[in-house]
Amino acid sequence: MKISTDSLGSDHAQPLPPLSQSRHGDMACQTLYVHKHVQRAKLAESEPAARGIEIHQILATYINHLVRTGRTTDLEVFDALVRGVGAEAREVLEKFRDNHAFDPEKILATELHIALDENFLPIEHLSCDGEMAEYEGTLDLVMLHSLTEAEIEDWKSYYQVIDAETFQSKFYPLLLMCLNPSLERVKFVLEFVRYGVSRCVEYTRKDLPWLKELAQRERERQRKLHELVSIGGRALKASPGRHCTWCPLLLNDCPVAETNPYGQMTAEERLRFAIWLQEAETHNTRVLKDLMVERGPICYRDENRDEYLADFAPTEKKFYPYREGGSILDEWFRTHPDDRGLRERLTISGLSSALKAEKRTELAQKLTGIADVRVETELKIGREGKNGSKTQRRS
Repeated sequence: MKISTDSLGSDHAQPLPPLSQSRHGDMACQTLYVHKHVQRAKLAESEPAARGIEIHQILATYINHLVRTGRTTDLEVFDALVRGVGAEAREVLEKFRDNHAFDPEKILATELHIALDENFLPIEHLSCDGEMAEYEGTLDLVMLHSLTEAEIEDWKSYYQVIDAETFQSKFYPLLLMCLNPSLERVKFVLEFVRYGVSRCVEYTRKDLPWLKELAQRERERQRKLHELVSIGGRALKASPGRHCTWCPLLLNDCPVAETNPYGQMTAEERLRFAIWLQEAETHNTRVLKDLMVERGPICYRDENRDEYLADFAPTEKKFYPYREGGSILDEWFRTHPDDRGLRERLTISGLSSALKAEKRTELAQKLTGIADVRVETELKIGREGKNGSKTQRRS
């Protein structure tokens, strides 16, 4: 048990909560973490959080129904479940509806809660007077492909598609492999239900030592946060970052509100500023290029005597003709059959625009079957219209 001080300054015994994915996210800012998990202040739920909870509940209910009935899909039941949800959640779920089927024989559980002790051993029964967990997590969906291979699906309603390089993508496979010692390989899948795309990563039992070290390191960081509060007398740090977008303290209690870029403008003001910057950059670059055409390179030296140069620099871009390159590559693969990595990475560029020509319709149809389509998200800023944004910027 740790002694913590609440928001009124009174001391009371309070257990250190287990390390979880959500608490780890809050640890990005000391002030946010202490407010939520030490002082345990009641915070209003954000709209994105409410949307996510609603989507998770529907999907868990639907998949549990498929397991009970032994079906791969049941769109009638799915539509009935979706009928009562909010408009934004419904838009996301309708995308999920048409591109998912499940093998009920492979589904282990939905909303699988796993709790581990300090030695990474599973805890079956948690109670206020009993054993306290050190690590915990609730896995959206767990599927067993065999006695040694499993897959974790984590549903995200994010607007941005990100790679599976998060703490969660490492933490959840760790929890599952510790729960089930027979597993040798676990695939973690981030399922972006809004777009029907996913990103994944795999870990094996050989990865367990460093995955445990990561969890122990973050657990110790969490412990120090609680000790910092119990000692008292030291100001908590407030660190601006992505977590500010869902932080309930941003508008009222953020210690760095005056300098926090996430709180200085509303979302609409931030977009307006981005449009102004975009137009200013475009205009300035065009004028700068015109000046350089006749004058040549332009040099600027700041007060620290650092020099900056604008110049037209020739750059080489290599293109390998298909006619000659195809035969050379065929010969290479014939004499080096073990070089599968190169063969799998090769793609053909320059075809997309060429295939739009009407005379190549038949060719486009033949190539459609082998096309590898990868959905990404990019930031677009511009006028809203029937055909999308007039201007765009990538990120």
